[in-house]
Amino acid sequence: MENIDNTIKTAWIKQLNEDWKTANYNYFKNSMRPPHIELSYSERMLGKWKGGHYRQLSISIFLIYSYAWEYVQEVLYHEMAHQYVEEILEIRDDLPHGEAFKRICRENGIDSTATGNIHVWVEKRKNRFTVNSGNHTILDKVHKLLALAQSKNEHEAQIAMAKAHELLLKHNVSLLEADAGNHYIHKQIGGVGRRDTVKSIISAILCKYFFVEAIWTFGYDQHKNRNGRVLEIYGTPENIEMAEYVYNYLQNVSELLWAEYKKQKKIEGNKHRRTFIYGLLEGFYHKLEGQAVVHRSNKLVWKGDPRLKEFYLQRNPRRVQTSSRYSRSCQDAYTSGIHQGKNLVIRKGIYRKGNGEIKYLN
Repeated sequence: MENIDNTIKTAWIKQLNEDWKTANYNYFKNSMRPPHIELSYSERMLGKWKGGHYRQLSISIFLIYSYAWEYVQEVLYHEMAHQYVEEILEIRDDLPHGEAFKRICRENGIDSTATGNIHVWVEKRKNRFTVNSGNHTILDKVHKLLALAQSKNEHEAQIAMAKAHELLLKHNVSLLEADAGNHYIHKQIGGVGRRDTVKSIISAILCKYFFVEAIWTFGYDQHKNRNGRVLEIYGTPENIEMAEYVYNYLQNVSELLWAEYKKQKKIEGNKHRRTFIYGLLEGFYHKLEGQAVVHRSNKLVWKGDPRLKEFYLQRNPRRVQTSSRYSRSCQDAYTSGIHQGKNLVIRKGIYRKGNGEIKYLN
């Protein structure tokens, strides 16, 4: 780790300071003074707040180098909660992770367990995505239905996908009606880059039909030292898994269908690419809305999950509403996209590797 270039280390410290300012504004009402932020070379300790006259907040360079930046942010927020308890609440003789600290974390959706051994915490964090046995049965059934959607018979494929979505709907409605204490998590999906209209439409589809909340947040790629936007989704582990798969599937299938349309129409370049994909996703949106109408007629109504909304609002107390607009460069491309979107089927299942990572089938 000591071979890492000083320029990139400086960039990481600068980004940590920016994230500290944002979190101070979002979670702590700008009540704290900036500390001295530094990098530590510990391969075991995630981070540390050293108060008193030191006012020093350190984050492991090993953590930064080895894991996604959202992990780094979670440790930063954890240490900021320690800073808040000491400097604002003026509680210094309590246990490091005492009741005041846990309350601050709970009220702001901060991970109070982001401490101790790096490897142990990261493993615990990965296990957040481990679906419990009952819910795993639901996912297994959904995956089998999506496998049936591979059928070359278009009617059979459409029925299989509709049944898969209905099964997820029934599962979520039953959990809500049973007043089950759901475990909610959040995860950043996709790469850090520009927020474009295509990704925004997909995120809207996920929020309305796949039982998650989503927000475009500021992201950072520490290896490329690049800032950008990244989609962050919130929900139960099984819904996060499904929503992430659908997000990647829709992005990939959009490009594949555009390539086929280009070849069929003998189009040079990508001038009408976005128009075609906008139509495709709009058609798919209308298809799901049609399924929702059928569900409502069968007394299956999804009104949202208030506890999930509460968790989402804790993490994002200062949201800004934005809208996406797009124009059509070619009516034929748009109409063709609409038609294909209305017939689009989510076909592939998910294969989960033994180490807890998700591998998407081609």
